[in-house]
Amino acid sequence: MTTTTISIRENERFTPSAQEAFRTAQRVALSMGAPTIDPEHLLLAIILQDDERVVQILDNLGMDIKAMRARMANIAHNDAETAQQEGELPLSREAQESVNWALAFIAHLHATAVFADHLLLGVLRHRRTQPLLALLLPSLESLQNPLAQETGAAYTAYIDQLIDTRVRDQSIISYARGTARRILRKFERPNVTFVDVIGLDQAKREAREIVEYLRAAPVFHLTGGKFPHGVLLVGSTGNERRLLAQAIAGEAVVPLMLFSMAALVELLADLQAGELHLEDLELPVRELSFFRRGSIADKGQRYVQYLFQQAKNTSPGILLIEDIDALARLGKNDGREQLLYSLLSEMDALDKHYRMVVLASATRADDVDAALLRPGRLERRIVLERGLVAMQAEPGQFCSSCKREVQPDWLYCVYCGSSLVQVCAQCGALRPTLAGAHFCPSCGTAFP
Repeated sequence: MTTTTISIRENERFTPSAQEAFRTAQRVALSMGAPTIDPEHLLLAIILQDDERVVQILDNLGMDIKAMRARMANIAHNDAETAQQEGELPLSREAQESVNWALAFIAHLHATAVFADHLLLGVLRHRRTQPLLALLLPSLESLQNPLAQETGAAYTAYIDQLIDTRVRDQSIISYARGTARRILRKFERPNVTFVDVIGLDQAKREAREIVEYLRAAPVFHLTGGKFPHGVLLVGSTGNERRLLAQAIAGEAVVPLMLFSMAALVELLADLQAGELHLEDLELPVRELSFFRRGSIADKGQRYVQYLFQQAKNTSPGILLIEDIDALARLGKNDGREQLLYSLLSEMDALDKHYRMVVLASATRADDVDAALLRPGRLERRIVLERGLVAMQAEPGQFCSSCKREVQPDWLYCVYCGSSLVQVCAQCGALRPTLAGAHFCPSCGTAFP
């Protein structure tokens, strides 16, 4: 068997949670008498961790982590003493394949670090984990048959389908502040478009030029379009501003990188006051290094420069700076002027070659520093209508034959005449409308 020894601690792409998963996998492998760390050991180690992101991923995939841990009690033993005596085990070839898949997954997300949940997705894809999953999830109806029947490439394809349909394409970097978690930055590919947003009609019309620029910048300039530079979204509700930014990105079919200025200001202030320590931050190693040295001003400047560079690397795209007016909460001695200068420098360096648009949001334009509103920076404003509650529209129902939208109370499609009543294909009985109905009450046939 081919084995590989990698230095996880020296690899900056692995976060502390991922590194802990490797250490736990080593202890699990040693307690089971294995000569190498295999994908099964990695899966057991990740499930043993109390990681919120892992729990969320498993829940999205329909896997009950509590039930899995209960059945693991007689399988894995966390024996730290044995691990210390035996030394470091290498990764097997199959485990290295799982790690490579995790690295490929974050590359697809344009993320910079491997978290435990990324490692989980890479491990789940490997066919060697199929028997273990079948053992840990014997009563899970939605997964029981495929886990028992599909093998090899068919099993991997089934897991890929689960990941594609139930795991959102996004990367979230956050940190704990008290009992809550603050999102510092997030990368996602929104599928919301303008037609999915109720209201904000004037704002959507004004944002149309941004969409046209991101879709086809060369043609946009040839037809007399003006490089949009930066746009300030002004509105009383943060959810409305974020929803509009997501709709712009979804309409233009580009990624959206969200950066919370309020979260960064609170992070810098807590570090300055000693209320938060670097050991408490679950950040990628590279991003964590920005906060290890220098003054508070230097830390903020380095992080802003890093975020703009990441946004440029994923262009065409949108960088959304949420609550940019939170910059005023920093005192002059806490690095406010340096952080402002860093923002101004980065925005002045943007041009049409990057195909990137900077959006910023604020409750009131008067609370934003005047230097940010000058030409070439946040020179345009889109004001969200006061008092209007924007929300994502409910998805419509469509005829399975002609694919046209139909009304919920229609029995037949008025366009093609097809029946819209859902019935059992085996006995013809009406399908129950109860949520979670998986089987026909008359004949017991499973619904597709």
